[in-house]
This record gives sequence, C-alpha cells and structure tokens, in this order.
Amino acid sequence: MNILIIGSGGREHALGKEISANDRKIYFAPGNGGTSAIGENIDIEVGDTKKLVDFAKNNDIDFTIVGPELPLCQGIVDEFEKNNLKIFGVNKKASKFESSKGFTKEFLNKYGIKTAAYLKSESKDQANSYARNILERNGKVVLKRDGLAFGKGVSIIDDERELSKSIEDIFSKDGKIVIEEYIDGFEMSLLCLTDSQNIIPLPTSKDHKKIYDKELGPNTGGMGTYAPNIEAEAYAEIIEREILPNIIDGFNKENIDYRGVLFIGFMINESGIYVLEFNVRFGDPETQVVLELIDNDILDLLIATSEKKLKDINLKVNDKKAVCLVLASDGYPGFFEKDKEIVFEDGINSIIYHAGTRKEDGKILTSGGRVLNLVASADTFDQAINQIYQDAEKTKFENKYYRKDIGPSVKRVYVKRKDKYDFASKNLKAKIKNSLGIDLDEIKIYKRYDIETSDENLDKLLYQVLAEAPVDEVYAYDEAIKLQASFGKTIVSQYLPGQFNPREKGVVDTASLIIDDSNFLVKASTVYEISGANDEDLERIEKFLINPVDSQKVNLLGIPTTLRADNDKNLKNIVYHGFRDYDDNRLSEFLEENSMAMSLDDIRLVRDYFEKDGRDPNETEMKILDTYWSDHCRHTTFNTFLDIEFDTATLLDEAIRDSFEKYLQMRRVLDIKNPINLMSFGTILAKYMRANDNFADLEVSEEINACSIYTKVRVVRDGKESLEDYLLMFKNETHNHPTEIEPFGGASTCLGGAIRDPLSGRAYVYQAMRLSGAGNIKESYNQTLEGKLPQAKITHEAALGYSSYGNQIGLATGLVDEFYHEGYKAKRMECGAVIAAAPAENVKKLDPKPGDIVILLGGKTGRDGIGGATGSSKSHKVTSIQTESAQVQKGNAPEERKIQRLFRNPQAAKLIKKCNDFGAGGVAVAIGELADGIDIQLDKVPLKYQGLKPFEIAISESQERMAVLIDSVDKDRFMELAKSENLEASLVARVTDNNTMTMYYEDEVITKLSYDFINTNGADRSEKVEVISESIPELISQKDDDPSKFYEKVSSLDVASKKNLIEMFDSTVGKNTVLNPLGGKKLLNPSQVMAARIPVKDGISKTTSLMAYGFDPELSSASQYLGGYYAVIESISRLVAAGSDLNQIRLSFQEFYEKMDSAKAWSKPLKALIGAFEVTSFFEIPPIGGKDSMSGTFEDIKVPPTLISFAVTTEDVENIITNDLKGKGKLGLIKTSYKEDGTLDFEELENNYNKLIKDIRDGNIISAISLTRKGLLPDIYEQAVGNTGFTIDYDNLYNPMFGSFVVEYKDDRDFIENIGEFSEDIIVNGQKLDKNRLYDAYVHSLDEIFPGYEDVEYQKLNPEKVHRKLKSDKPCQKPRAIILAAPGTNCEWDTQKTLRDAGANANILVFKNQNEGDIKESIDKLDEELRKSQIFVIPGGFSLGDEPDGSAKFLANIIRNEKISKAIDYLLNENDGLILGICNGFQALVKTGLLPYGKVIIQDHDDPTLTNNTCSRHISTFVNTKTLTNNSPWTVGVDLDKTYRIPISHGEGRFVISEEKLKELLANDQIFSVYESSPNGSNYNIEGILSNDGKILGRMGHAERIDDDLYKNVYNVQREEIFENAVNYFRKTNY
Repeated sequence: MNILIIGSGGREHALGKEISANDRKIYFAPGNGGTSAIGENIDIEVGDTKKLVDFAKNNDIDFTIVGPELPLCQGIVDEFEKNNLKIFGVNKKASKFESSKGFTKEFLNKYGIKTAAYLKSESKDQANSYARNILERNGKVVLKRDGLAFGKGVSIIDDERELSKSIEDIFSKDGKIVIEEYIDGFEMSLLCLTDSQNIIPLPTSKDHKKIYDKELGPNTGGMGTYAPNIEAEAYAEIIEREILPNIIDGFNKENIDYRGVLFIGFMINESGIYVLEFNVRFGDPETQVVLELIDNDILDLLIATSEKKLKDINLKVNDKKAVCLVLASDGYPGFFEKDKEIVFEDGINSIIYHAGTRKEDGKILTSGGRVLNLVASADTFDQAINQIYQDAEKTKFENKYYRKDIGPSVKRVYVKRKDKYDFASKNLKAKIKNSLGIDLDEIKIYKRYDIETSDENLDKLLYQVLAEAPVDEVYAYDEAIKLQASFGKTIVSQYLPGQFNPREKGVVDTASLIIDDSNFLVKASTVYEISGANDEDLERIEKFLINPVDSQKVNLLGIPTTLRADNDKNLKNIVYHGFRDYDDNRLSEFLEENSMAMSLDDIRLVRDYFEKDGRDPNETEMKILDTYWSDHCRHTTFNTFLDIEFDTATLLDEAIRDSFEKYLQMRRVLDIKNPINLMSFGTILAKYMRANDNFADLEVSEEINACSIYTKVRVVRDGKESLEDYLLMFKNETHNHPTEIEPFGGASTCLGGAIRDPLSGRAYVYQAMRLSGAGNIKESYNQTLEGKLPQAKITHEAALGYSSYGNQIGLATGLVDEFYHEGYKAKRMECGAVIAAAPAENVKKLDPKPGDIVILLGGKTGRDGIGGATGSSKSHKVTSIQTESAQVQKGNAPEERKIQRLFRNPQAAKLIKKCNDFGAGGVAVAIGELADGIDIQLDKVPLKYQGLKPFEIAISESQERMAVLIDSVDKDRFMELAKSENLEASLVARVTDNNTMTMYYEDEVITKLSYDFINTNGADRSEKVEVISESIPELISQKDDDPSKFYEKVSSLDVASKKNLIEMFDSTVGKNTVLNPLGGKKLLNPSQVMAARIPVKDGISKTTSLMAYGFDPELSSASQYLGGYYAVIESISRLVAAGSDLNQIRLSFQEFYEKMDSAKAWSKPLKALIGAFEVTSFFEIPPIGGKDSMSGTFEDIKVPPTLISFAVTTEDVENIITNDLKGKGKLGLIKTSYKEDGTLDFEELENNYNKLIKDIRDGNIISAISLTRKGLLPDIYEQAVGNTGFTIDYDNLYNPMFGSFVVEYKDDRDFIENIGEFSEDIIVNGQKLDKNRLYDAYVHSLDEIFPGYEDVEYQKLNPEKVHRKLKSDKPCQKPRAIILAAPGTNCEWDTQKTLRDAGANANILVFKNQNEGDIKESIDKLDEELRKSQIFVIPGGFSLGDEPDGSAKFLANIIRNEKISKAIDYLLNENDGLILGICNGFQALVKTGLLPYGKVIIQDHDDPTLTNNTCSRHISTFVNTKTLTNNSPWTVGVDLDKTYRIPISHGEGRFVISEEKLKELLANDQIFSVYESSPNGSNYNIEGILSNDGKILGRMGHAERIDDDLYKNVYNVQREEIFENAVNYFRKTNY
C-alpha cells in the first residue's frame, strides 16, 4: 500500500512512524531530515496542489494524509477527490474554521457553544475602542488574526501601548481582526476524528505554547506536550456529552461535510468550559503524544474517518503517559541560525521526531525553529519526563534551546478535615454570618498543595507530612482533579510572591526528613468551597477572607508547569542621570514619583552632596538615605526644633506653663543651648540625674539596643542565696502601619521587633505585654471605610499574629489590654513591650576596629519587609492596602528563638563586640550602624530566592536576623557556636577606617556613601508650635453614683472581659510568670501588672521584674497635658499596688500621634510630654527610652493623642501581691484628690504610696487595685467577679480616679476610707444588682469577636487494674535524660530545670536541619544519646510553627526515622527507659503510635490522635485535672482523689478516640488523666495517656512549668510528681 504524507514537521514524522509497516510504502512531501529513515522524501512543497495530485496519480498512491493547514485551506482535499484519489483531511468549506477565526466564533455562538465574548471588525477605530474597554476592565485582551497564522496568530495583551501597536500590525497584514475577552483558566487541547455523523475524541493532551518556562514569552508553534492532560481528564465526559453533539449538529445544519481532524482548543475555569478555537488538522506537537496512547492502527482510523465509517470504530486507549519535548534553535520564534549539525549520543531511549531538519552529505542539520521532538512514553509521567530530559542532554547541536518544565512534574493535593473534626469550617460559617449577615448553606476549607517531586516521594508525604489519617481526607492524583472539577463556587487564597509562608516552609523542612529530593518545591493555598452564596455575596466573602496586602485570589484550575524560580542574579541599579542639576520643582516631583519619606530640604542636601561628589546617585543609594533618615530610624519628628508660643486662659493652662518653666529651668541648670525639641522632654531628666550622680544604675553605651539598667538579682543555689549583677532591658515598639494594612503579619512582627532590640543587646527576652487600640470592633462590616479593613478583622487577626509569634518563640505574655476609640480608625495601634535580662558579665560592648568582621545570623532576605521604615513614617491612605504589600513581613518565630538560644550562651555572647538587629532599614542600617567605615558584600547575604535587586538586598527588613560584629580571630569559634544552634551564619562585611559605607556585589561597587553625610540625619527641621488652651475635662471633674448604669457599662467594649482575647497568649512558658494575666477562682480577674522572676540559667531567682502601663485615650483626647501626666502616675501606681516600692522605677514612653502638619498639631505631643515631665521630675523616676509613631492620620480622621507610660522595676518575689479581691477582708479606698486644676498634690500622692507600700509589707493589705480609666465600680467588679460579691457605698462610681487605690484590708487605718464589705450579692449604693445578668454581660459581650469555648464536664471513666513493673531492672542513682529541641521547640529549658530539680542528669539536644548533612549528623547524635539515656523527653512548643497544617509532624518524622525508632526501642527495652511527651511532644508520640501502642507506626484512620481545639483557637489557661491511675513508673503515689491544677497552652490539644479504642485503653489502664472540665473538646475529657506497659507518658498539661513563687493570683496550683517518680523508678532507694 502506497501512502503519501503531506508535510515536513514532527507531526508528519510521527504519523509516518505509527503507520509504517512492511506492506506499506510511505512518501513524504516534502519531509525532513528524519522522515527519509522510514520513507521517501519527495521534493514537492505542501502548497503545490497540482504537483501533489500528479504525484499521487503517477505513483499509485492509495491514501494521502494531509498534515498542515495550508493545503487544506487551499482546497487540496477537493482536488484529490475530483481525481478519485483517497485522502484524509477536511474539504475547503470545512477548512474555513481554520482560515477564519471570525467564522468559528459565529458558528460557536449560533450553536450554543460557550466561547469568549468577541468582536470581528474591519474598522481599526472600532477595534481599538473595543479592545481598550476590555483591557481597562479585565487587565488583558486577546487579539487574533482572522486568517492563517500557522499556530502563532494569537496575542494576549496587557499593556495599552502594546495594544495599539499589535492592532496596527494585524490590520497591516489582514485588514481585519478578531478581538476576544481574555479568559483565565487552564488550556486543554482535544483532537477528535469526525465524519460529520460521528465524533470520536482522542486522548486529551496539554500543549505548551510559550517559548519560556512558566508559560512566559511569545507564542510558538508549541514547545512541548504531554498526554493525557491530567487536569482536563475530569472534564472529558462533560465535553463528550454536552459540547461535541452540538458541534455535529451545527455541521449538519450548515451542510458542512466535515471529515477529518477537529482540533479543539478549550479554556476551562470555574465559570465553565469555553471553546477558544477550532483547527482542522492534527496539532503539532500534540499528535506526537496522543498517538502514543492509541493502540489502534492509526491508518484504519484515518480511512474510517474519510469513508464515513467511524461508527464502526472502537477506539483503544492504553494507560501510558507520554511526553514530548521540543528542541529548538535559540532565538526562535524570532531570528535563529540554521545549518547546525546535530549529533545523537548513544543511549537515547526517547523516540526522535524531526521537525526542522534536513540531510546534507550524510549529516543532519538544523533547518527550522523547532528542530526535534523527543517523545517518551512510560507507566508514569515521572519516568517519561526523566527520560526525555536525559535524552535532551544527549542530543547535541549548537544553540540548542528547550523548556525545562514540560510535563506534569507538579502534582496537586487537597487535604480537608473530616466533617466531625472540621470545626474551622463550622466556625468560619458562623463568623461570616455574624460579620457579613450572609447565612451560607455550607463552607468547606481545603488545604491545597502543588508539589514538584516524584510520585514515589509524594506517596511518602501524603500521610506523614500533608495529612493525618485519623482526622483528614486526602485527595491526590486523579482524585484531586476529580474533586477540583466537582467544586461549585470557590475562593482560592494564596500568599503573594515573596511573602514568607510558614506552611510551605513546614512542608519543605519536614519532607527533608523522609525524602531525598534537593529540588523539592511546594506552593500552598487555601480553597474555600462555598454553597448558598450569590455572586454579590461571594465578592463580599472574598474581601472578608483575602487581604490584598499579603494574599491574592488565584485560580482554582490550572496546575503550574513548574514551581522553580528564576535563579539569575539581578544587578539592575538605576542611575538617576541629571539628578545633580534638579531644581526644587524637579526634586519635589522626584520625591513623589519615588514615594520617598524625605522632605524637600533633605533631598536638597542629597543633591548638593552628589554635586560635590561629581556624580549622580543610583537607586540603592537613594533608598538607603531615605531609610536612614526616615522618622522611624532617626526620630526626625521628635528631633525637630520647636518655636513654642504659650497663651494661658485657664487654670490648667497655667499648670502647663508652670511645668514648661520647670523644664526650662532644668535646661538652664544643665546649660543646654540646643533648640528645644520633643526628644529633649523625654531625655532631660535622665541627664539631670546623671549630672547629679543620681543615676548609677543606667547602662551607658554607644550601642543602644533597648532601655538598660543594672540591677541585683537574688539567686539561690544549693540552698545558698547570693546577689548577682544583671542587666535588665526593656523595650516598647509599635507596628501600627503594617498592622493596619496586614494585621497578622504586622502584629507578629510588632512583637518580633520589640524582642529583637534587647535580644541584640545579648539579653534573654522572657516576658511581653501587648496593648492595642481599635475603633468600634462591633460595628457592621458594611460601615468599613474605603481603603480600610474592618475593625473586627484587624483586631482579631492582629491578636492571632501577636500571639502566634509569642507563643512560638516561647515568650510569656504577662498582660494584654485593648483600648477602643473612634480615632483608632485612622490607624490601628499595635504596641508590644518586652522585658529581658542577662548576666552583666555576658554583655561586652566594645568599639569596633578595622579588620573586625560582621556576621549575618539567622534568616534569609526576601522582598517582604522592603520599605517598612519609610512606610511606617507615612500616613495611611485609601490606596495603602493595594500598594504597600512589600512593607509587611511574616515573622519566623522559631528562627528568632534560635538566636535567643545562641545569645543566652555565655561563650557566644562574650565574643560579640557589637550587635544590631535587622529591623528598620535591613542590611543598610543594621550593618551600616555598626561602624563608621564598613565594606558590605551584598552577594554574601543569603537570599530566600534569586533575582533581588541590590537595593532590595540592602533595605529588606526582618525580625529573625542579626548583624554581629566580632574580632576576626573569633570567626571560626562563633560560626561553630551558631551552627550548634541550627543557625545559618555568613560573613558579609568588614570594618574599615575610611569613614565610608561601601556596598559591593562581587567586585562591582553598588554604593559609596560618606558617613559624615549619612550621619547628618538629613536637614535640620524646625516648626512653630501653637499651644492650644485646655480646660479640666468633665470626665475627671464630674461624678456619677447611679448603679443601674452599670448594666450597660459592664458590657461596653472598654469594660467587658477580654478573657477570650487574653487566653490566646501563652502566659506560662518560661516557668517564670509570677502574676498570670488572669487570676482568681475562675481566672476572670485581669492582672494590672506584668510580673515574672528574672530568669537565671542555674539556681532559683528570687527577684521579680515588674512592668505596668498607664494611658487613657479619652482623657488624652480631652487634655493632652493630663493625658501624659496621668499616664505616668497610673503606670507607677499599678506597680505600687502590686507590692513594689518607689526605688529604681524607670520609664519608657510610647507616643502615637496624628501627622504633624500644623502648629496646633504639634502642641498635642508637646503638652503630653510636659505633663509627663511634671510627674517624672517630682518623683525622679526618669524615662530612659521610648518610641514614637507620628503618622496617625487617615483622610480627616486622627488617632487620639497617645502617650503610654511603661513603668519598670524589680522587687523581691515575696513582696508581690495580687489585684484580685478574695473576699477575706474589708473594702477601702486610699484616695488622692484632684486639685482645682485637675492635677494631684504630689506630696499627698507620695505619702499615700509609702503608706500603701508599708501596709502591704506588713500584711494588712491583702489585695490592691490601682484605679483606672474604667472607674471605681468596674475596677472593683472585674477583680471580684468569680470570687466574691460585695457591698459598697460611694458617690463616684464610673469616673477615673487616677492615683487612688481600692484595697482589701484587715485592720482599719486612718488613710484608708472604708467604702464597703464583701457579701454574697452585689449591692451598690443600696441597690442590689443582678449578679447573673452582670456576669453574662461581662464574660460574653465580646464572644462574637473573640470566640469562647464550652467547658465540657467529666463523665466518670472506670479503668481496669493491670500489673505493671514500678521499679527498673537497671537501676542508677542519677538517670540520664535527653531532651529533644527541634525547630519550634520552646519548653526545653523549663523541662531541663524540672528534671534536674527532680534529680536527673538532663541535657538538651538541638536537632539541626540547615542541610542534609546537618540532618544526618543530628540523627546520628540523637541515636547515640538515646542509647546512652534512661529518659527521653519531647517537650512542648510549635514544631515548625505547627506546620504543615498540624502539629508535631516534624517531630513525628524524626521519630519515624529507622535509626531513631530502633534507638527508641533500645532505650525502652535494653535501658529499661521511659519516654515523656508534653503538649507538642505528646502530639508527636500519638502521631507516631508510641502512644498508645508503644511502637512506631504510620497512623491509620481509626487510630486516636490529637487535633484542633473545638473553638479553633489557642487556649492558654489553667485546668483542673484528675489522675486515673497510680500504677505506672510515672504515677506511683499520685493521689487519685485529688484535683491537680496545671497550666495548658495549645491550639491542637483535643484528644479524639473511637469508642472501641477507648475500651482498649480502659482495659489496659492507659488513661493517665482527665480534665474535670475540658476547654478543648477532648473526647471523654482525656488529658493524657500511657503506653500499655506504663513507661511512655504523654499529656497536654505543662506540669514542667510549675514552681514555687509562680502564679500568685491563680489558686491551688499543683502538679503530680511525675518527674520525681521517673527519677525514682531508676533509683534503688527513693529520695
């Protein structure tokens, strides 16, 4: 049989190969360099119809197959049939679907086949207008040539200039155009055989049209294909059922005799299946892969098609996976060189189809853009992809180019909680109803992962990393695609590129433990499937769910071709040519164009500097200067010179003027000549006290990291007490701007930013306070201002962000409060304050010298955090949410935890001469400030991804990086210590003596700036201040004695309980908390002071640090002077009420004000600082630090004038008392009355302080409350609720009485005014109030914002008694305990101290995972330690931040490692050892099967596990537990009738178990303890369980955090002696 194939490409070569057989002679016209191997090439071009007909006649051609579109559109089929020649292909009439895009669009519309909206036009003006409208509306528009374009006639345009040019180009060629609306989605190519009566779809395929990876660049004829098209397979049945019949119907109605290939291009998205176009020939290179999947004789199929016998055909499709890779000439689809020799190395297994080749002198040469097609088919895509890329390397020719992402190497996985555990979806549904008023039928949350790795690897990851069998449903491979296709309405959210995604990091890090794939990549998204919402609802829900600052909506459909990022370095560094010659107008334009924070005076200085330097600046230099001189970095507002005008009209004005005169007098005493600025009001008292030798405790250093004072700490070691020298550091910080636009990231980095300052001072940060300010968080979402996020959303997500960071890093939050004022709608206040300490001998602050080196320590640099310093110096605008995403970071708390561990090591700390954090300004400021002469190597800075410009590397900020300056001789030792803590460390800079900051990228100079110029801090600024008159505010001059108003007030935002908010923050981690944020019987009484033992590494600390705040936004709005005045008084009074004396109290201020854009605006911070000065100067309690944020303006809204005073001191732990009222004494008032001008008599106040302090020390005062902005009755109620009722009589129930105290006392004193007594009821001024009504309003008024939880009471369980060994067969006096500290662990020190106190030799092993070598080393070390130990402990924390989507997966996969599981078995059996897991450690034991089974497994669907709390939030509180067994090594002697009250802190502590498995635990006596009342929804209230032999214990409660002197306001705290029992198990005699 003679067969003619018309064409010269890979398609024709593939058809020829498939058809070739012994009895078939094949001719190719004209063919190519490869077709001659299977047939005979004929020198006739495809468009020469006459010659082709003649050839067919003369050579007895039995059947002709037409490949390309040109001869079909010329009518070759019609000519062949006229000559009675058999041919495969469509006739000329049918070919119009190819030759006219407009004809196809008309056909599709006519026959109800969904396609994009379009215009076919011969008018250029009409075309431009239509296209421009689509472009403006959708951002993209599609232009098509309405004629033959050989696969390259489609352009997708996203730029208006390109649009006009492209339309002009198409009209110049064709005189007409087709314009389409752009449809996003994924493309599907479908080849069908049809004879007009029947249509047979061939296997689906995917074509990669673009020239570059990731579908970028211009269109080509196709750079590769694969079949089947995985994502399209789910739609094949719908297409066959609903679309193909309509096409056949149209053919018949239009009398189109269509016999041949119908090549349909589809676009599929959530809106449906769209037909983009028809082609009338086999696709190239689609054909190459489709043929691999068909087992029929292809020739039979083609003959049946042309003879209208398709009804007799049974298509046979195999299960192979086929991939085709196109090797092209570099330059294609533009200009490329030809005639390059092709050489094929041995060992190529792929099929090679020639596309653009020719043969000459026995050599194969390139002759086209697309040169070769490599085709591989295999059982899996992984095999086929590996094969073609191996073979591509073995195929050699000059200028070879091919894409690296052909084939489905990215796999999609969906993970969803099983319905009975999916509280997150249920809670979100309720939240949408409460917030938006949309009552959905259902919402389901899916975690979506796109993963680039092999199928084999993915199989390992599914249930070890991505999901947990007991609680999750997993959809992978075909199931994922089918699920995806079944979705109704969806919203898919994904972090913006460059944002740190902890879930992705968790997947990568955990996967590294169990698979070996250095190229492993993942992209995570969240999919919300929504039922019962219309399009308008969906749009509102999308805005509710997705914040454009950090996230974006992405498509549901369309799996990326690759997740690989470009790895090219980017040295683009724009030079601003002509800058030296700019006049003021051009400089102003430059500031605006580049969104700079500089003033015009500043940029004039810059121009003059570069003019003198004889060059123009570059982009990096301008960015650095703008950052260095920003208000955030250099406090330019506070350093502005002020010309102050006073006008006294009231008594209060006179008080303000008198205070100002005191300030001026102090300046005269100190002989200060500099102009007055705001900064001087905060610093002058400290200068005055130092000048008078009255400030010996202040640490004085050029390196200013935080407020820092020397203090003595009482330390007890081995029963002996000594005083040791410590540095106490404290710092407050706001992240108002970032939190306003991205609440979670902004708030988390607020805390991270506060931590990093004292941490850079080598101090261990151990406690935090969080204060925030919001508008009305209960207002309806539809009242949200344009350009703003809803207040409730900001508040809730900011709380999640701050708590998440603190909880992960292991920082106890000691006090949480939130202020509500409509002014905070202008910009949220997010304020964090931290306290830290270090042995004084560990902190060496030494001057740098030339040759010293700078080590960059910690995380990598990315684009997140660029512009944070300058951004926070600007006011918030309507557009900020859309334009300022790069300024907001997602902090990496576990990374900063590692730095804490390193700096707490004296060996490391003592090597550091100077240190700076990577907060505002990134590399430029962090390293640049270390020395006035430094060379920085930007190319040595570790990057998250390549492609960052020099300026991006230079100014990107982060929380978890430090610049450490050390002597060069100490480099190796410091690097070794950093590595031991699993920290990346890089040498990035050297100190010089040239007074210049020089930045290099490799050898290229990027920046060269003089420090003389940098350190000018820009131009001097001066402003006039018009001091606005003030009158005494009514809220302190008026009184109200009506008790009935309390029902409304108790539910108000300011008074209602913040219990559910406070419980989100871990308050007990670190084992130092003296006052819990909530105290009393029911943990409802908020502490007014943050108190913790100052941590010591060895021994017991008996010295407590205390921090308190003072601030009232309402008072500050009414009088800025009194606002600052009483802020200081309130902060001091709170300390005194907690038992502190007045010695060594030090202050730090936080200022937050509107933009200083008028003389009147300036008077607000000025008056507040004058008021604060008045108080501090009397008591000689100086502010020694502070932070300002002066951009609180939005449109015409301004933040309330905000000056928060933070007061810090130390006190003996024995002297600390609590605020909660206990009902054991009398109720009294120690009152300091307001004077006529609204101020206090300081002598009276000081006298009251001293009397109060003495009465506390004497034991007469049991509890003390410093009265606050809320008023006397609310203050008493919130400290009595849950504990006692009360009866009081007083005439001022609600107005603030700053400087006064309510006390619970025993014996009468002349300075205590009795105002009532304790009682069962609440009776105020003779009126009995409804206790239940008040309680419900107080406790539950904020539930809609901060969800609570339902306490579930314990129902008695009856375990069986079993025999267990209670003494070890292998005794030792001091058992060895190994504690695993993996990334995210934060309780290792608490656990170590508790075990050592119990008598164990306890050591910590840090698991390192920076690279594969680290992992192997850590596995080997852990293996060794386990085999030497008797006790293995996995402490609490957040294993990789509880990612990916579930806790302890990293820990679990360490345990599952074959070497470690064998070592655990050795410890348990050969060493007769014990294992303990607490919280995160308990999760690891359960998820590996060690509990309850005592052996390592991969969980099955019916195994018990731990999952998310039913309230879907973190809970930090104290719980009452009952122990159910005393029959194990851990529980010997435990009192089974006793209630043990212990702290918990977890978000994933709900123990779930089937009834059948519960019976097994009861039968084996494996339930260790239960909650008397469960807060997390644990089945059967189970808190902890044991292994069958009792040797492995896991529990959620943090027993290791309990110690003497802690939690003074929490009643009856006690734990079981599990640690002591574990030690005694190994001892012959118990101690």
